Amino acid sequence: MRLTRVRPAVVIIAAIVTIATACSSGPTGGQGPQTSSSSSNAPSVPINGDRSDPVNVLVARAIANIQGYWTTEYPQVYDGAAYEPVTGGFYAVDPGTGPLPPCAESASDIAGNAFYCATKDVVAWDVKGLLPDLRRTYGDFVIPVVLAHEWGHALQARSDFEGMTVTREIQADCFSGAWSRHAIDSDEYQVSSVDLDRALAGFLSLRDEPGTAADDPSAHGSGFDRINAFQNGYENGPTTCAGYRDGAPAVVELPFSSAADAAAGGDAPYEDIIAGVPVDLEDYWSQVYPELTGKQWTPVRRVVPFGSQAPACGDTSAEGYLLFYCVPDNYVGFENDSMQGFYDEGGDFAVAALLATQWGIAALTQMGDSSDEATSSQRADCLAGAWTASVLLQNRNATSGYSLSPGDLDEAIKALLTFRGPGDADRQGAGFVRTEAYRSGVIDGAKPCLPTS
Repeated sequence: MRLTRVRPAVVIIAAIVTIATACSSGPTGGQGPQTSSSSSNAPSVPINGDRSDPVNVLVARAIANIQGYWTTEYPQVYDGAAYEPVTGGFYAVDPGTGPLPPCAESASDIAGNAFYCATKDVVAWDVKGLLPDLRRTYGDFVIPVVLAHEWGHALQARSDFEGMTVTREIQADCFSGAWSRHAIDSDEYQVSSVDLDRALAGFLSLRDEPGTAADDPSAHGSGFDRINAFQNGYENGPTTCAGYRDGAPAVVELPFSSAADAAAGGDAPYEDIIAGVPVDLEDYWSQVYPELTGKQWTPVRRVVPFGSQAPACGDTSAEGYLLFYCVPDNYVGFENDSMQGFYDEGGDFAVAALLATQWGIAALTQMGDSSDEATSSQRADCLAGAWTASVLLQNRNATSGYSLSPGDLDEAIKALLTFRGPGDADRQGAGFVRTEAYRSGVIDGAKPCLPTS
């Protein structure tokens, strides 16, 4: 996040992006073990490699399920055309020993990678590096999610789809989301909300490096855009994904403003975020609240960072809360060491987005919203997204000094997926629904975040 005075408007590039490092329609291109999405028996899928390897057991099961899904769905999505199964083979490759799969010319083509190759109609994956590393970090379900993405490229080959690299990648993410919804709803995979959140976090690890141009031939997309596409498929189904074209949906790619900004990773100092973001949020709500309600905004009274001793909120202690809006006293409080640690891990805009959610709660409180805690939390996440959109579009450049840096939207998504105090997931909802609410605010603005009656 950058703090400057009046910058030129940010250009939103209407192109599309996708999964970095782990996918592609060619040799350029998914988490800790959990039993909920694995199977003790490998289906009879003819994998070229060690079929008893735990990763390959998961892959074989995913291939069988994904092929069955598209046998049914492909004719419905593509005007009655029959689905043609992948026939070139499935290759589990150890890059250190080989043998190499078709389409790969060297070990570097497969190391840390998974890909579909259209010229040979094959799917290959690094069975010693990429997939086991992803599984260890993000759980079993990330494996079929990655495979479902690769099948998105197989669908593109069968439907003669053409588009920019980023368009193809985001569409494959969307197809992966559509299959994931089927796999969960049909009970083919027993996936908890935590499992799904972990799989989404895997997308953040596979994103493009901040500052990557949307027209880069190897671009796979930001975490924000990849999760947006996955959730689009998950919520709206594969027909929506088939409608993707260059520029639709649009993707936001932000350049670094300077060499110094790039060297800092786009991050402002923690102290500047804690001091400056509340001022910008007040500026935003002082302008937007009257537009939404016809009433004047009542400023949040203060921001209270605290240490081991939690402050009082009304007649009770805020003990156990890492971040909160105190309704009776109209202030925002947060545990400073936890927030500093999250800044160190997640970046400056992770902290900014979390603070923005609390101003969303404050706005809902002033509006008299009486919804349950999970609903109001998700509405506040949506309003945090609307504030983010204002910073992105710089539509307050006479009064606001903030603009976004590359990676900021990904940092916000990570915050909503992973920043948790005791009981927060039960109170606020799973990260999947929180990130979906935030995306809605970024894309559609503040008004759709509010209760309809």
